[in-house]
Amino acid sequence: MTRRWHSIATFVLVTIVFSYSTGPVLGQSFHTQASYSFVTVDIPTPDGQFGFTTLEDINAKGEIAGAFTNSIVGPFGYILDKKFRPTEIRCSEDVLSTEPQSINNQGEITGFASVITQRIPIPFPPFEILITKISGFFFDKKGGCTILDFPGATLTEATGVNERGQVVGDYRDAAGRFHGFIWDDGQFVTFDVTFPNATGTALTAINNGGQIVGFYSDTAGQAHPFLYDNGVLTPLEFPNAQFTSVSDINERGQIAGTYTLDAVNGPSHGFVLEDGNFATIDVPFPGVRFTDVRGINDRGQIVGRYLVSNPGDPVNPFVNHGFIATPTGSAKLVALSAEGTNEPPGQVTNDEIRRVSIGSVKNRWLALSLLGDGL
Repeated sequence: MTRRWHSIATFVLVTIVFSYSTGPVLGQSFHTQASYSFVTVDIPTPDGQFGFTTLEDINAKGEIAGAFTNSIVGPFGYILDKKFRPTEIRCSEDVLSTEPQSINNQGEITGFASVITQRIPIPFPPFEILITKISGFFFDKKGGCTILDFPGATLTEATGVNERGQVVGDYRDAAGRFHGFIWDDGQFVTFDVTFPNATGTALTAINNGGQIVGFYSDTAGQAHPFLYDNGVLTPLEFPNAQFTSVSDINERGQIAGTYTLDAVNGPSHGFVLEDGNFATIDVPFPGVRFTDVRGINDRGQIVGRYLVSNPGDPVNPFVNHGFIATPTGSAKLVALSAEGTNEPPGQVTNDEIRRVSIGSVKNRWLALSLLGDGL
């Protein structure tokens, strides 16, 4: 099958905060400071709505995989290039939608998709009923698309890919139990953890060294994250948290995820774990109730989503926005003018919040860039 790229948007909304520091988190030895510049990215739905964007992963080139959806449309998977130009991801005519989960430095992508398994004709609009299933997919560096279905599984989700093209994820067997898997060179291998109370396993990411992160469910239905490294399983619970999830691991062994100290009332926070130390990541905009860190690249840049209250809409009481957080150092944040013009860029100073529209202007694209340590 052939990779298909479709343009899906002519307008992207971006908000920037430069140089924000999170404080220390009590409970064990932590980094005393985690300083990031934040960029908010919103891609409109086909009906022009904002507030339904999630960024799932970012590679070292700054290419981003993500998706958007609301209560009516989607999900729609997309890739953002370094200039924030989005293109929709489609695998084949039988794939209704895609949700990319991971992108490696070669631009290979994995995720899951809604795949048509049966078309039932009916005599009135829409004239057919579509029966679908959830399958994994893998776009290789040659542009080929492979649908991933674990043999005998009722559901397959691909969630991580490394530079070798090794894919990890989870599948549901005929009895309804979830198992982790590794897909390598066309072959599936089941990966189940050996914790005594584990009833199901899911893998979320793998790096080139073979380190794998994921989670298992226990007999009470609670999820517990773990690291697999050279045959050793290590629990990764955030201290005193009622819920912890891990979503990615980079080549430096940095692990990204989310935790909440109060699973009922929230809020939720992102984190980066390095050398046994947790650093909390909170998007610093007013009214943020939920920060969900989804991906981390080898430069330490993280992506994800954040939620804010939307009390005026009973259908969508919360809206989510994608974000990029870049570790700060000597970086200067610059809003670039349209490509090919001589207009000078406008620099965004420390702690200044600026909203920039990115879209098609006389067939040229506006872009944002971080110089030095940035994008």
